[in-house]
Amino acid sequence: MTISSTAAAVDQSTSPSLRSRFAKNFARFLSSPLNCFSLGLTTLLFLLALLAPVIAPYPYEQINPANSLSPPTWEHIMGTDQVGRDIFSRVLYGARISLSMAVMTIFVGLASGVFVGAVSGYLGGVADEVIMRVVEIFMSIPGIILALALVAVLGPSPLFIVLALSIRRITQFARVTRGAVLGVKALDYVAACRVIGMSNVRILFFHVLPNCIGPIIVLATVLMGNVILLESTLSFLGLGIQEPTPSWGTMIAAGNELLTFAPWLSLFPGGFLFLTMLAFNLLGDGVRDHLDPRGASVI
Repeated sequence: MTISSTAAAVDQSTSPSLRSRFAKNFARFLSSPLNCFSLGLTTLLFLLALLAPVIAPYPYEQINPANSLSPPTWEHIMGTDQVGRDIFSRVLYGARISLSMAVMTIFVGLASGVFVGAVSGYLGGVADEVIMRVVEIFMSIPGIILALALVAVLGPSPLFIVLALSIRRITQFARVTRGAVLGVKALDYVAACRVIGMSNVRILFFHVLPNCIGPIIVLATVLMGNVILLESTLSFLGLGIQEPTPSWGTMIAAGNELLTFAPWLSLFPGGFLFLTMLAFNLLGDGVRDHLDPRGASVI
């Protein structure tokens, strides 16, 4: 067998088509009622966020001082805040803000962290040691402290908040990807790829990383809820999204002093935050159990 035919044999896939495998795996994933519930709840939250301009009965910044602190009614199903803004509209737009920032944070963390971790694990040696020591330095700092420090220095703009939240995600994705790459690169087919003359770039990005995708997907799903909670925490402390743009954290903080008099100010955004955390945590557990039946942690 010639080198070219051997290379073709390595690249050629004899397994069923990608679409067929995905359909079977997705059907098996949905066989669990808990997975169906978490996926349905997550999808509903994304739809509410996406359709907020259509569903919201009022503009989120529209004030009506004459109707301030109104309890839930048919006109304002979640009541109004201190300046008469509709809570329901602001909760919907808050979901839009929280989910969009979480998606951007996970995207930045995944893209950067996977690249760093893959290069570190595949190269090994001095490069691996240097990269991992830097990663460990950032991992040693509590995520909330790191985010607070960066936002305090850079300012509470959405871009800087995403950057502050992404730093810790980069280190987490880097560690998980490195561990997966170390396991895969020791397999026989990787040695065969080297023997037939494939470049390291091709081996890493076309033959090693595709077989590391499981732990990466699990980590991305689990971290979505964590990022949303962290963003809400920053907003609650006054270093996140600023008024009048709605955020669940700022809404909870605004109603904190009026819990006994107007509990709906914090109850509804807090409830949505709870449902979001529940949905992503359950979905992350379901994805982990589906892709890693042994139950090994990816964090």
